[in-house]
Amino acid sequence: MNWKKLETFKKISKYKSFNYASKVLNKSQSSFSRDIISLEKELGFKLFNRNMKSGIELTERGSELLKVVREFDSNLSLFKN
Repeated sequence: MNWKKLETFKKISKYKSFNYASKVLNKSQSSFSRDIISLEKELGFKLFNRNMKSGIELTERGSELLKVVREFDSNLSLFKN
């Protein structure tokens, strides 16, 4: 697992769309998908529920991971100054 995949996860969670996140961040949607699939395999659980009508939403475990990633990111910013 690396920080790049966790950042991808955080961005997709923010925008609630692989497609929109890829456009905003100028990165291919397939690259985002590969990162998330890889991260899910490493963690052993799904991060998102995908629905053709409503888009994506975090799973319960995905929500828990997002909290941890945000907290880590917040704490890391304390050391950047």
